[in-house]
Amino acid sequence: MADGDVDHAVLFERIVRLQVDLFNAVDTRLRRELDLLLIALLPMRIVAAHPGCRVQEIADGLGISVGGASKSADRLERGGWVRRVDNPSDRRSSVLELTAEGERMVAAGSAIIREELDARVGPMLGAQELARFAADVDRLLGLGPAPQTPVEGKTPPARSSSGHQQQ
Repeated sequence: MADGDVDHAVLFERIVRLQVDLFNAVDTRLRRELDLLLIALLPMRIVAAHPGCRVQEIADGLGISVGGASKSADRLERGGWVRRVDNPSDRRSSVLELTAEGERMVAAGSAIIREELDARVGPMLGAQELARFAADVDRLLGLGPAPQTPVEGKTPPARSSSGHQQQ
């Protein structure tokens, strides 16, 4: 291979490996410290970031089917982390909101994610490169700028069901 050429198969394998390593590290800490699975925290973060969250937002945010998102919402509701409330704009449907315990889990779980990324990625990239990496990942996923998490005390901009920022 000439200088500057990229072996796309190797790059793909490394991206997958990085994702798996980060997932496992965060999931292990969440289980140990909060008795919480990462696959439960991720949809709760979407509910936290989308007031009036519908199951469709979870599906869009995680790239899963509506059926899978609905089953996830059911598990979160049984766990006492979310509750379904009547949709004020359509009484035939409901929206999801976090319970106080769900809010606590999102805050604590988000802190663990931040700590793991700071420990595993931060030393190699630094703050400026990490911000650039985050922007590049959003661009690759076809998203706008990453929303601020509710944990940081800011309300994120609304996003359409496709994940794009609404004006």
